[in-house]
Parts: sequence; structure tokens; C-alpha cells
Amino acid sequence: MCAPLPQVLLCSGLFPTAPSQPHIAISVELLGFYHVLFERSCDSINALASALNTHYERRGFHLTTREVCA
Repeated sequence: MCAPLPQVLLCSGLFPTAPSQPHIAISVELLGFYHVLFERSCDSINALASALNTHYERRGFHLTTREVCA
């Protein structure tokens, strides 16, 4: 028996844009990144940098230094 398309998409890491017969799917990873960006949306540059840092930390990548290169 075949699984419904939305279920197959979710199992593949994609979120369907419609409950039945979705024509577009969005990466669950991208939705996670957008959520982090939304949480920190006060200043666009700082928000993006902070969101990227949080996004990568949640996936096991940690910043080893906070030095700023000029």
C-alpha cells in the first residue's frame, strides 16, 4: 500500500504547502532556520548572524571563537 504524498514528503524532510495534492514543499531545515530568524528579528544584520549561529548550534556545529576579522 502506498503512503499519502504529504506523509512521504515529511519522511523526506520536506513540509507540504497543501494538505492534499501539494505542488510545492519546503525543507523542514529551512523552516527551522526561518523560525530562529523570526525569534531574533530586531536588527536585520544581527538577526541573521545570530539566527545562523543558533541554527548551526542546534545541528551540532559550535562557534569556537568570537573574534571579528577586520
